[in-house]
Amino acid sequence: MKLSNASPPFLHTDVTVMSMLGDRIFALCALLVIPTVRYGPRPLVMAGLSVLICLVCELLTGLMRKEGVPVTEWSFAVTGLVITMLMPVNAPLWLPCAACLFAELAAKAPFGGFGRTPFNPAAAGVAFATLCWPKQMFSYVDPAEPQWLPVWGECSVHTAQSAAAYLKSGLKPDILPFDMLWGDMAGPLGTGAALVIGACALLLFVRRAAHAETTLCFLAAAAALAALFPRIACSPLTSVKYELLSGSLFFCSVFLMDPVSSLHTAAGRCIYGAAAGGLLMAFRHFGAYEQGAVFAVLIANALSPLISSAVGRARGWEGSVYG
Repeated sequence: MKLSNASPPFLHTDVTVMSMLGDRIFALCALLVIPTVRYGPRPLVMAGLSVLICLVCELLTGLMRKEGVPVTEWSFAVTGLVITMLMPVNAPLWLPCAACLFAELAAKAPFGGFGRTPFNPAAAGVAFATLCWPKQMFSYVDPAEPQWLPVWGECSVHTAQSAAAYLKSGLKPDILPFDMLWGDMAGPLGTGAALVIGACALLLFVRRAAHAETTLCFLAAAAALAALFPRIACSPLTSVKYELLSGSLFFCSVFLMDPVSSLHTAAGRCIYGAAAGGLLMAFRHFGAYEQGAVFAVLIANALSPLISSAVGRARGWEGSVYG
């Protein structure tokens, strides 16, 4: 028998890494349609710049390691697109670029690149931008006033509070449920249209580019905590509705609960997703920022080896190779 070395990620599935990345890129591009129709080509420019910055970083790090040009995998495009989706559409163009630089050069390259990173690079990049420039990260264009945003320059626009900001203040968002389903509300560029995100999730699950149990356990944990500990004076069902549809929660449950950086058993993925959902709600209750999903994802990434080890011991796999 001939054995050959292969580079990570190692996936226990007949779905190829390239097909998974291609499906994710397609789904992320679909989320650009509604913001582009509403605000003009600026979202496309932001996405293009982000992907370009990630590509340049990949090329430079590949050349520095003398590994050549890494054109065989498209993880840089996923990183750039995810970062774009978590930015305000009126953000200065340097902001997603700075997040991409951190994601590639601080959270990805030092660990050996795609498949070897302990933390999701896009989540790390957005967390970095949130800590350094919170004012720019949480300033959202008012969707009640249709505006065609400039492609390159600074955006002088009317701003509005997001639903997540209202909830953080203990107030009920003055937003219709229908508007929350289609993303007609203030918030990050690609996280508002719940119906589109849900359709993308179904595509990824059917194509086996994402694990449904991770996303569902993430949402279930968040929903349970929202019902038990509502942040506003309302019924448990209303609390669940606003928590799941506000901010970046639903988006992150689909696109940041990455199968490569999570677990290789169904039980492990369920625990991982539930832990991330619980952490997210903790950040919403006690964190300093209205958006805490990326911080919850990063902590869940750090807990992933412990969860994997615990599941292995529970199944009697201690001391053996498993995955």
